[in-house]
Amino acid sequence: MRDAIYTATETEPLVIPEEAIVVPGSRAVSHPTGAKWGLSLQAAVIVKYRDSKTDARVKLEDLLR
Repeated sequence: MRDAIYTATETEPLVIPEEAIVVPGSRAVSHPTGAKWGLSLQAAVIVKYRDSKTDARVKLEDLLR
């Protein structure tokens, strides 16, 4: 979404930005052997950030439940 990769470090955990909408996805392995075998790893993918339309949909979904 913002052309950024968020990762954990040795001292800090992975922090997902506030208002991010995350879905399950995958990311290709860039190590030569992984690339040769076509491997990928599970990853959280940010598809968008919350906005007024998203908030309205969430509110409607809550009302319908």
